[in-house]
Amino acid sequence: MTTATEHPISQQGLYQYHDVIGLLSPAGPGFSGPVAVTTGPDGMLYVASRANPNQPDGVRVSRCTKDGEFLGQFGSWGEGPGEFIWVTSLAFSPQGEAYVADEHSHRISIFDAERNFSRSFGEQGSGPGKLDRPSGLAFGPSGNLHVVDTMNHRVQVLTASGGFIAQWGGLGDHEGQFHMPWGVAIDQTGDVYVTDWRNDRVQRFDSEGRFLMAFGTSGDGEGQFNRPNGIAVDSDGDIYVCDWMNDRVQVFDQAGGFKDLLIGHSGMSKWGRTFLNASPDIERKLELAVQNIEPKRRFYRPVSVHVDDEGMVYVADCYRHRVQIYQKL
Repeated sequence: MTTATEHPISQQGLYQYHDVIGLLSPAGPGFSGPVAVTTGPDGMLYVASRANPNQPDGVRVSRCTKDGEFLGQFGSWGEGPGEFIWVTSLAFSPQGEAYVADEHSHRISIFDAERNFSRSFGEQGSGPGKLDRPSGLAFGPSGNLHVVDTMNHRVQVLTASGGFIAQWGGLGDHEGQFHMPWGVAIDQTGDVYVTDWRNDRVQRFDSEGRFLMAFGTSGDGEGQFNRPNGIAVDSDGDIYVCDWMNDRVQVFDQAGGFKDLLIGHSGMSKWGRTFLNASPDIERKLELAVQNIEPKRRFYRPVSVHVDDEGMVYVADCYRHRVQIYQKL
């Protein structure tokens, strides 16, 4: 855990770095390429790891407390029931079930309140209810599931059991069109926010899918993006966007105006300290190595962001195999 003297402030002073949870591990306490982070109905933190082709055992969903006590995991690599290959997103239904998107099998797997596999739906295709590499998941106020159907360049609204309700989008760069969209978030009024990955922008729609606004252009300045992916909206209406290739998370107001910037300030995680305490030879080698620690504190391909009811901001720092946590001030 970090100390009180290691809690720097964000660029505009609206957020303070709080802590980090993480360690590269294919099982147990640790993550392997975390791509989704959220809190469950039990108040615990859930993190989905995508791993890599050389480490298939690392594919799973981990459960831990918000201060890093490991509690267990579920799911595994594969194409069978309750298994996934390329995890992209994780969301909880109003009934407390966990929904996990897998872009390899073009399906959504569902786990019950005890995190046992329950059922799945989805097959590859472009028709209503079919999917082509699904990514972002979010439940709306009515309990319907919004699925970002990436390679079909659309958002689909489905029932909790996968029944088709509605869709919007299409390939392009005009208002309401997408080019490989990725993330989705829904605010308290029911408006839907979608990160338009290849168009480097965020689009906002009402609950019926009518276009309301868009913000963002290509670049690395304030309000610009280089492949935005994860997105969240907090109870104040502030919008958080993971700016993948720019290695940062940008915060915007409800009108899309830039508010603040998170770049990552990670210290040593509790899991990392436990590992080094058990491996003194490795720690001595690290102390002798000539290395610049500062860049390693920063985000390296952040891919998912979640804000809880207490204003804690959780960012899945994918290539550093950790979750960095900020407090909204």
